[in-house]
Amino acid sequence: MSYIIDDEVLEKIRAQVDIVDLISDYLPLKKSGSNYMGLCPFHNEKTPSFSVSPTKGIFKCFGCGVGGDHISFIMQKENLSFREAVEFLANKYNIELKEYKNNESKQHRELREKIYEANRDAAIYYMNCLTKSSVALNYLKNRSIDKSIILKFGIGYSPDGWTNLYDYLKSKGYRDEELEAANLISKSKRGTYIDRFRNRIMFPILDISKRVIAFGGRTLDSSIPKYLNSSDTIIFNKGDNLYNINKVKEENKTGKIILVEGYMDVISLYKSGINYSVASLGTAFTENQAKLIKKYAEEVYICYDSDQAGIRATDRAIDILLSQNVKPKIIQLTDGMDPDDFVRKYGKLDFELELSKAVTYLDYKIAKIKSRWNLNSSEGIVGFTTEVSDLLIRLKNPIERDVYIDKISKNFGIKSESIISYIQLKGRDFKSKLKKDKFVEKKNLVKKEQNSLDVKKSRAQIEVQLISYLIHGRDLFNIVDSNLESYEFSGMKERDAFEIIKNLYTESDLDNLEEHIKDNKLISEEYLSKLMGVKVDLRNSTDILKELIDTIKNYSLEDRRDKLLEKIKSLDGKKEFDVQELNGLIDELNELNLKLNLPG
Repeated sequence: MSYIIDDEVLEKIRAQVDIVDLISDYLPLKKSGSNYMGLCPFHNEKTPSFSVSPTKGIFKCFGCGVGGDHISFIMQKENLSFREAVEFLANKYNIELKEYKNNESKQHRELREKIYEANRDAAIYYMNCLTKSSVALNYLKNRSIDKSIILKFGIGYSPDGWTNLYDYLKSKGYRDEELEAANLISKSKRGTYIDRFRNRIMFPILDISKRVIAFGGRTLDSSIPKYLNSSDTIIFNKGDNLYNINKVKEENKTGKIILVEGYMDVISLYKSGINYSVASLGTAFTENQAKLIKKYAEEVYICYDSDQAGIRATDRAIDILLSQNVKPKIIQLTDGMDPDDFVRKYGKLDFELELSKAVTYLDYKIAKIKSRWNLNSSEGIVGFTTEVSDLLIRLKNPIERDVYIDKISKNFGIKSESIISYIQLKGRDFKSKLKKDKFVEKKNLVKKEQNSLDVKKSRAQIEVQLISYLIHGRDLFNIVDSNLESYEFSGMKERDAFEIIKNLYTESDLDNLEEHIKDNKLISEEYLSKLMGVKVDLRNSTDILKELIDTIKNYSLEDRRDKLLEKIKSLDGKKEFDVQELNGLIDELNELNLKLNLPG
């Protein structure tokens, strides 16, 4: 099978693959300043001269002179060709590769290039329109945005008309389907094409290669929603990008990144001299965005709005960053102001003072727990201590846990022995109960589906059942697609079927795939017959799918855990081994145990 290797794929590898994580699979690395050092894997040496730069995404050995990026490292280490190395990385990091299909591939590449060109021309058009709109210029002036910042960020204006941009781009030779694919136009109720963005301040969104991939628009009309963002296209996925990441990559020398909510937060901070903030594009913060931040920063700060939506977004961002081994700090601005308002009112120095007072994610969560309880009552003290202890149970580092136990004891007058006793008792019972519950649930599911204790057979049947649900509707697929990856299936047929179904829903308007798959012979008749023979309960489909997803994910995690245990066992059996490597494997095992709710 041949895959398309184009700029899109290479861009995703550069954005999603952390070169330190990649190379750490092959040799121990130790932090040295902003880089990492280790013994070169390409020649024998006793003193580390092999340097890895996470921000630049490159490695270099100062002993033998070898160097390169993610792909060249894998080419040399695994003895692979360029194409094989790209496929290796795509498979390892779950980056989708599209199959090469002659004309279709050429058309796809041409459409991608046309979308890039249309976005660039649209950005230039919007910038020109801004110079002619006194209303838009006054809006920016009132927010202290001067000409230099307008040019720096390519800020523009979409005129208040139905077809201004459409007419302009049509005059430049673009076809309707190209502009619609770029999400620059949409169809009206009458079936005619109209501009997607009208009467809005326009913020072009650039990728790390400085190409315009999408837009955000801030309305000047208070009667409609404030912000409108580009929908996902074949060159843009909100959850994979961050506003201003291109400038952070190029200009940031601090090792810090501040995560904010909006375009104006980023721009106002930048204007004040703080050039290391990014915004999450009007979408819930995602794992891919966390990976992107981790790649370009050692210290991460969250500075969302202080309203209820902002608090929920902060909680979500904390948990996602922690899942990527990033421990964020939280900036809490005076009077509940957002970064844009704060820095325009008080300036850079005051913002940096607030930055210096940022609290750890644990202190932030403890303060939230405290706000829910009256510590002047016995009930409140018990409730607070219980919640805080439940939080500390999750900590893997015993030193960190001890520090916080002492801190809570001193600050709130609670005996540290009480917290320790609770953690020891609840931690043991909690993990044991979850392990038992998980076993019972899995056993019941297996029994219900096949009335057999054959684990391998149960896993196969569970995967087939889940695939069979996907054929029956886009809504069912969306539930699974946002929670499961193809690599988590154990069977190759199930992996292939999942990818085929995913491509069909992504690239077509079909809502039910059974007839389409059958007519086009996309899946073998034998396997399709097997899928269609599975009883599907559409009335309870959401609950059933969630149960199936959880079970498949647990099986996948158990596979990873078994392989890790084998690796640890083989290392431990050697007379000489690297302690740092062993500790790294044990840390990874503890993370998996936590996800599986097993004892550490």
